[in-house]
Amino acid sequence: MNEPTPKSQDVLELIRVKSQAFPLLVFAGLVKNAGKTTALNVINSLCREESLGLTSIGYDGEAQDAVYRHPKPPIQVFPGQLILTAEQFLPKESSGYEVLERWGSHAQFGSWLIVRITSATRFRMAGPANLPELREGIIRLQQAGAKRIFIDGALNRLSHVAFDKAGIILSTGAALGNSLEEVTQRTQYVLQLFQLPVAVGPLPPSGQNFVLTENNWFSLPRFLWKEDLKQVLAQKPEALYLQGAFTDKLYLLLLETKRLPHYFVVDTPAQILLSQRVWQGLKARGIGLFLSTRPELIMLTLNSWHPLTPIATEQLAEALLPYSHIPLVDLQQGTIYLP
Repeated sequence: MNEPTPKSQDVLELIRVKSQAFPLLVFAGLVKNAGKTTALNVINSLCREESLGLTSIGYDGEAQDAVYRHPKPPIQVFPGQLILTAEQFLPKESSGYEVLERWGSHAQFGSWLIVRITSATRFRMAGPANLPELREGIIRLQQAGAKRIFIDGALNRLSHVAFDKAGIILSTGAALGNSLEEVTQRTQYVLQLFQLPVAVGPLPPSGQNFVLTENNWFSLPRFLWKEDLKQVLAQKPEALYLQGAFTDKLYLLLLETKRLPHYFVVDTPAQILLSQRVWQGLKARGIGLFLSTRPELIMLTLNSWHPLTPIATEQLAEALLPYSHIPLVDLQQGTIYLP
């Protein structure tokens, strides 16, 4: 294994510069407690002088983990930064921020808000989880003055983020499994998804499912798993372009009805929710899987925490480095392992 780079201002500056190239930065955890909030805090602190907008798909910044009840790091924000969050998650203290605008109404969490931070503080964020509201929220952050956007969220929540415009910081750790082998296998699988080839040739417009037949794309119903596939797909298709999640259920239905295509196309790796068993079956049958665009991975952060079986990040790095094409980083210790 390559020797880790020790913590220094040069290392932190390298991380800042590497992440600065993207107008949208996505922090994606492979599991809860993988360390994505730590990654967000470190990089946010390096960019505190910038006009940043921050939001979360889901809920982030809680004081303790909902499952294991151990303390979790709060989200640290700085003066001038803009936050998109739901009304219910505003701090009880009214100081440290000002509400710039509000719109819409979530059934549980109240209105969506754009908040400007006026003094360094801790914050909880719960942002929109559907595409139209997320897009509107990002536009409103930009109109309020945000030059770049940070989005915090688990990977499986990010299927509708435009990864072609984003830099991705993945976080993995001991919480992903009960052994070093299990964590390595699951993380390696995700890294493979982010290295899938990009489809060549013209693709249909995004927004719905399509089938390729005789070199032409034809639109399909939105929820294929609800359809009679023998009626919808009159014959074995050349390709399927999926806009929603690619799941075991859909794969097995296509297999059962003998409608598996020669290849699939998806927009982002976050859409691929196949188990490793089905993933191996896909490859064994020689069925291709392509991305419409390849997202830009910046780094993979490592976290040793697990309630019962913690794993040292040095061990994680040694196991993962042969499969990684990006730097592995322990942000708490300040070490980088280069592929």
